[in-house]
Amino acid sequence: MSENKRRPKPVPPKPPKRKREYHLFNWLNRFLPLDKAFGERIPGKEERLPVKYFYYFGWVVMLLVAYERIGFQSEQYVRNSIKLKKEVDDLRAEYTSIHAEYMKSGKQSVVIEKVKAEGLEENLNPPKKIIIKEDE
Repeated sequence: MSENKRRPKPVPPKPPKRKREYHLFNWLNRFLPLDKAFGERIPGKEERLPVKYFYYFGWVVMLLVAYERIGFQSEQYVRNSIKLKKEVDDLRAEYTSIHAEYMKSGKQSVVIEKVKAEGLEENLNPPKKIIIKEDE
């Protein structure tokens, strides 16, 4: 028998996953002395406990800031709604008074008082009906 010359190339094994590196804090460590604040590096134990939880702490802080912002916005909406409700009540009262004045100014007795200054008088004779006969 002949050998199979088209053998697939063996797949090299995957390297084991590296532990997560905290790039942000390594970058900050260049400018700020985090080692002095959180202890010196011990050979073999490069990942120290406080740095390990910084991402979780940052996430919790971000959630708290968002929670406070939402609370502040809701209080602001309530204040604005109370202010707008007062303004609507004032405008409703103003509309009611202007509407009552307008309805009062349309009465016959008020109109007569206004036109007396112009020299007009009220006609006391009732109107006469004119009838046209179709025959004529």
